[in-house]
Amino acid sequence: MVFGLFKYVDTMADAASKLKTEGIDDIRVFSPVPVDHEMDPVLGEKKNPLRFFTFFGGLSGLFFGALLVLTTAALYVLPRGGKPIWAAPPVLLVSYETTILFGVLMTYFGFLVLSGLIKNFYSTEEKICFPETMDDSFGLLINVRSDREEAVMKILKEFGASEVRTIAWE
Repeated sequence: MVFGLFKYVDTMADAASKLKTEGIDDIRVFSPVPVDHEMDPVLGEKKNPLRFFTFFGGLSGLFFGALLVLTTAALYVLPRGGKPIWAAPPVLLVSYETTILFGVLMTYFGFLVLSGLIKNFYSTEEKICFPETMDDSFGLLINVRSDREEAVMKILKEFGASEVRTIAWE
């Protein structure tokens, strides 16, 4: 792995663009501020997995709402004037509301999990942190084979990296 430290976002974006044209895809950005607007055109936008939490929450809410109404109607039968015991309007109304409720709750839970506010205690993966990038510098971490490290270091220095170093990561 090669780490390059940059003073400006523009030079970091230019270096990342050059690395992408060289066929290197495993690039991570470290920054004290969000730089998605500058780096997304270069690295490509990442898909957000939060949508799966919302989808499965809404789907489970739909089934829970229908099951709740149909089970309640079957357990407590109240026949009135020839109306059906299992009518569509109550099922649709309750299912609609529980779809929204479960979708919102699962979206919130997904946000907590994906943002790291709920820690995964079973994960053995260590977080990578570069203290230099917490104040006023920007960093690129490039995961590359050892035979290409020299070429990557040359590109980073060519684009004005103030510091370039290799990192042994297992």
